[in-house]
Formats: sequence, C-alpha cells, structure tokens
Amino acid sequence: MTDIFSSLANGALGVLYVVLFFGGSIFVHELGHFLAARKFGFKIERFSIGFGPRLFGWTGKDGVDYRISLLPLGGYVSIPGLSESPEDDADVDAASPAPRYLHKVVVYVAGVVFNLLFAFFLACILAVTGRPVMPNSTTTVIGDVAAEISPGKPSPAAAAGLRPGDEILAVDGSKVSDFTQIINRILLGAGRDAQGNPSVTLRVRRDGKEMDITAHPELRNQTGDRARVIGISPAGQIVVSSNPVAGYPAALAGLKQGDTLVALDGEKLWSFEHFENLMVTRAKPSEPGASPRELTLRVRGANGGERDTKITPVLQARTGDLVKISHKEQGVRRTLTLVPVPRNALAKKAPPATAPRDALMLFSIGTPQKESKIAETLHPGLYLSSIEQKDSFKSISTIDDLLDAARTHTGPATISLLFRDEDGTNKTVVLDEFEVHAEPAKKLPFIGVNCATKAPLLHQNPFEQIGFVFQLTFDSLGALLNRNTDVGPNQLMGVISMGRVYFDAASILQIIWFTIMINISLAILNILPLPILDGGHIVFATLRKILGKPLPKSLFFGIHYVAMALFFLAMAYVLFNDVKRCSGDSVAETRSLIYERYIQAKLPGSMPATPEAPPAK
Repeated sequence: MTDIFSSLANGALGVLYVVLFFGGSIFVHELGHFLAARKFGFKIERFSIGFGPRLFGWTGKDGVDYRISLLPLGGYVSIPGLSESPEDDADVDAASPAPRYLHKVVVYVAGVVFNLLFAFFLACILAVTGRPVMPNSTTTVIGDVAAEISPGKPSPAAAAGLRPGDEILAVDGSKVSDFTQIINRILLGAGRDAQGNPSVTLRVRRDGKEMDITAHPELRNQTGDRARVIGISPAGQIVVSSNPVAGYPAALAGLKQGDTLVALDGEKLWSFEHFENLMVTRAKPSEPGASPRELTLRVRGANGGERDTKITPVLQARTGDLVKISHKEQGVRRTLTLVPVPRNALAKKAPPATAPRDALMLFSIGTPQKESKIAETLHPGLYLSSIEQKDSFKSISTIDDLLDAARTHTGPATISLLFRDEDGTNKTVVLDEFEVHAEPAKKLPFIGVNCATKAPLLHQNPFEQIGFVFQLTFDSLGALLNRNTDVGPNQLMGVISMGRVYFDAASILQIIWFTIMINISLAILNILPLPILDGGHIVFATLRKILGKPLPKSLFFGIHYVAMALFFLAMAYVLFNDVKRCSGDSVAETRSLIYERYIQAKLPGSMPATPEAPPAK
C-alpha cells in the first residue's frame, strides 16, 4: 500500500513539474508576444496555451479570450493586426493606424526574448545553488578504459590503445575542457574512415608527450537511440564511502571511511574501475587454485597523511551463474544470455535472497542486432518456458534443465524455444546451429570496501550556462544536418520524452537545468525563418515592407497550408519515435534490473554480508 501511495505521489509531482516548467516555458513565450503587442496597441483576440479546440478559459475585462486548448504542443496569441495574411487588413479596425513594420518585428521577437530571459532567470538560481553534473565531469583525464562493450570484442578505446591517466586535449581537432564535452563531441562526431566506419581522433597527453590516437566508436543503443561510444570514463578520487565489511582484507588492513586509495603496487590509481581491473591483474594467483597475491596499497587518510599497507584480496563471487545459447542467423553468430531468477523476478520489491531461482530469464539478445528477426521477437525480461524435444516441448526451470535438453536433442541442428512474458503471452523462436554452455559465477579479487563519487554541484555564472547550452544546441543541429554523423531526426525529443525527463529527474535542480535547455531550444527554433514560426513571420513582414503589399492570397495560404501539414507530420514523426524511445528505455531498465539483482553478485545487493573465505590473520 505504501508503494502505491509513493507511486501516486511521484506521478502527481511529475505532472506538477511538467505543468509548471514545460507549460511555463510555453506560457512565457506567448506572454512575450502578448505584452509587446499590448505595448504597441495591437488588438488581441485570444491567448491560448496549446492548439485545437478550447478546453476551458475565460474572457478578461480587456476582451481577450484566455484559454487552454486540447493539443499541448505549443501555444499562440491571436493578434489580427499582426498577421501577414492578405485578408489581414479587413480584420483591423478602420480607425486604427496600420501597424508599423518595426513594431511587428518587436512583437515577433518578444517571445524569443522572453524565453531567453526566463532561461537567464533560472540560470541565476543555479549559479547560487549549483547544478548537478556527472561525477568527475570537470576533468579531461581518462579514469578507466572498458575492456569491452560488445561481448568478445575489445572496446574501441582499448583497441586504440588509450590508457587510464591519458589526458584528452581535443576531439577531432576541437579543444575540450571537461569530460561532458568529450562525450558530446564523440557522440555528435562526423569522422569516418576509408571504409565509411565511424572514427574519432583524440589529441592525448601521456607522460608529458602529446599524440593523436584514432578510435572507431561503436554504435550502442542508448535509451532507444543509437549513439557513438568508445568505452571511457573520467578520472576521480577513490574515496571509501562506508566502513569496510568486517572480516574482509580492507577492514583487517585498517581502512576507514573517508580514506582515499592512491596507488596499487606503485601504480597510480585513476578511478575505482581502474583499481578493480588492476587488482584482477596484480592479484592473479601464480597457479590455479592458489590464493591471490599480496598487494601493496597506498592510502591517504582523512588528515592528508599517506601510508602503505599490505593487503591480500579474497576471491569473491562477483557475478551470478549464466547460460548462453549460441546460434546462427543470416550467417552471423549471435548469443542469447539467460539468468537463473525467482518466478517473480521483476517485481517492484526485490524477492528475498532466499527465494529459489527456479526460472530462466532472458538478459540479452547479443550483438549485432541489426536486421535480426530474433531481436524483433524477443526482449530482456522474458522467461524461457520450454524447449523442443522430439515431438513435444520440455519444461525448463534451471540451467541444468536446459543443458540436459540440449544434450538429448536429436534431429536437425535447429531448435524451438518457447518464451513467456509476465502477462502470460508466449513467443516462439527457432534457432539454427545452436549450442548451449553454462558460465559459472566468476570469482574475482575483492577486499570488501565500497567507494562512491557523489555527483558534484557545478557553480557557473548565468552567461557560462547559457553559452554552454547554445554551443550544445548548435553542435547538435550541425550533427543533425551532417550526413556523416550517426545523429538523425529520429533522435529528436518530443513531448513524451521531455515529460519523462521531468518525471524521472532526481532533483529540482536537474529540472531547472533541463528547463533552461528547453527555453533556449524554443528560442532558437522559433527564430528560424520558417513559415508558422516567429522567424517566418518576420520574413513575411519584411517581404510586405519591401513589396509594399502582402503576398498574393493563393501563394500566402499555399505556403502556410504546406507548412502546417509538414509541421503536423513532423510532430507525428517525433511522437512515433518518442514511443519507440520509451520502449528502448523500458528494455534498458529491465536489463539494468536483471543485472543488479541477479548477475552483479548476490541478491538483493552486490556487497555480501559475510566473506566466503576470510583471510587468515
């Protein structure tokens, strides 16, 4: 019952944020038009938030129809004397003087100016409070290089030879000042090699020497969209976030909350991931079955003093059991990865650690997924229900069940698998040239300590914030128009995606920052010289000023009808991709939940309560 009330409260809060900030951004834009028009004495008929039929509203003492309309895709102020329609003059009071060209331009521009003023006002708030940014984002030093992004294939960064500690100076010739810029430049990059594959050139400083390193980004699904990634993360201090677990090497070595891990066996540590990867290499036993090697860990205490301490990691299960089904599709080997889970694995409240793992759940469909019929049919979170065996199907509950069924399978080298969704829907796939093998839980060196980096608050003056958003917006528009990038119109955010940002935001500061970005985007969009936008109206007003008369009626309305049709087609396209993006978000969230609960060590968390094999003192 508490969860229900919590969900309702969060949903209501999300709706409130959308109304106040997203709706407020539209209101501010139209308010700019309204106040400027009133200042210059224009007749104002209607002030509407949204398009289409009137939902509710009122008529003010000034005779203006203030209304909320059905389609929340924008808004408008109806000012008969402002339109450039050839029929406009008939709508203006004969006693009123003809609107001046300059006054019209000011009214059109006022909406854009008010959006910028609103963004500036919000930026002043964040200048005082600070805005949340990615941990360690203010650095340009690499903290970790992922071994792989796609299973069995080195990550682009690893393949290119990038290392932790490398300082990135420029991306594709453009200087960078923080890690956010690095990620954005890679994501929006247009570089390609001779074969047409994505490429990015990084200017790197290593050991005092500068060099150019070229990497070939992978295209990975990020919340439903494909994005260029190379597998790097920023450097940062490794601070012990809680007291080490009793009985583990870290506690026995005297580590305490607030200590900073500085070096391992004399090699400087650049991130916690770097520390874990280095520990795997350095602590590797000399022979199978032997204990991990003793390591020398340099630690900086909270008082600033440094000390060396000897520490011998224990081997701890850090991943759960997995089973993989390899198969061939369209000449490409692909892999389905399944995980043992309880029957109610994806319940909002995690099942207890003692719950029997009596079902197999699909975790990943493998890569590449392009043109894969299997990937179109299946998705993470499905239960493997049964497997074909002779003329019947055998029920599957465990990894052993699947291995036994695969061993006893006879006939052609194809097999049918029956999957079941949470709602009971069945999905069947046929796999060619299939092979099944289990991967037992991996045991990795572990010292029993948690390290975390708190997301910092970045204090920038309002002009720096506005400048950053302008630069990002123009970079994104440039990438959108450049056919060599992997950014397309399908990645534009619509009202659904923007609403999800407001619903999912972790803090009011993130909401304010996103609203700043929305207002600057609205300002830039509306000033473009396109029909039905403010910039387009300025173009028509300018043409009327030059020609001394409005455009011919057929031409004017032809342009506007085509523009309106294209506008609504574009909105429908963005809405369609919004829905697809939400589907991609759902898949990503499901994968993350399965990973955290059933693959990343023990359910429900990754930090075991007691050591499996505490070291001898």
